[in-house]
Amino acid sequence: MAHDTLYIVDNSNEKASVKNYLSEWCSISKQMDIATGYFEIGGLLTLGEDWQKLDKIRIILGNEVTKRTKDVIEEVAQTMIERFRSSMEREQEKNEFLIGVPAIIKAMKFGKIECRVYDSNKFHAKAYITYFRDEYRDQFISAMNVPSGYALVGSSNFTKAGLTQNIELNVQVKDEVEQLQKWFDEHWQNGTDITEAVLKVMEMHCREFSPYDVYLRSMYEYFKSHEETVSEWEENESVVYKGLSQYQKDGYNSLIQIAERYSGAFLCDGVGLGKTFVGMMLIER
Repeated sequence: MAHDTLYIVDNSNEKASVKNYLSEWCSISKQMDIATGYFEIGGLLTLGEDWQKLDKIRIILGNEVTKRTKDVIEEVAQTMIERFRSSMEREQEKNEFLIGVPAIIKAMKFGKIECRVYDSNKFHAKAYITYFRDEYRDQFISAMNVPSGYALVGSSNFTKAGLTQNIELNVQVKDEVEQLQKWFDEHWQNGTDITEAVLKVMEMHCREFSPYDVYLRSMYEYFKSHEETVSEWEENESVVYKGLSQYQKDGYNSLIQIAERYSGAFLCDGVGLGKTFVGMMLIER
């Protein structure tokens, strides 16, 4: 969306979506650096195969803490991974076979995609910085001050919603892009690498299963809805339970609760109150 000399990308329509913008830049860029508060697998999947045209993708994530200690850094990294795991699970609900994810896994294994979390301070930046392919820049070699790339700076996180749905405000930066590239490099150097952890989450969701594993899972899914609760068994199938008086049922339930907590219990009712029947109920259960 052009406003005089200002180019705005706000997801107001498909043409003005961040997805459309990034897809177009993937074709003429060798690298894309992404600064985002949140990263979901849907961000890459939304770009389809376009991201594969890039030689390199670096993603740096933000955090929500200010202290820089070893424990906090590990906690931040773990929080990032948990968020990413949740995004994988949500994506699998819509995309059962996680089509497109194996290519992302391969890219991470070969270093084409790297992820870091910036843990020096709170990091809330949103930017997509591109680097022209050399052959593309050569076409404009006669022009003066040809930039090394362009950047999109604004409010869009690298998520499906941030790239396609939310009304965002992102502005394209043409001049002095080198300053943004330098800014990204400085924060990248100070980040903690979480690529391997992200990779493990994806591999866990995409690993192949043997026919026996599939059989066991199928049987579990089939029979879990047929499982009977203890209460249902007591009411419907127990021979002893229906013959107990209410105070005996109360005693029986108390014994169960005490035994679960202390690995044993004593029934100390007086003579004639039905300790034998309560004991028979326990044996039946």
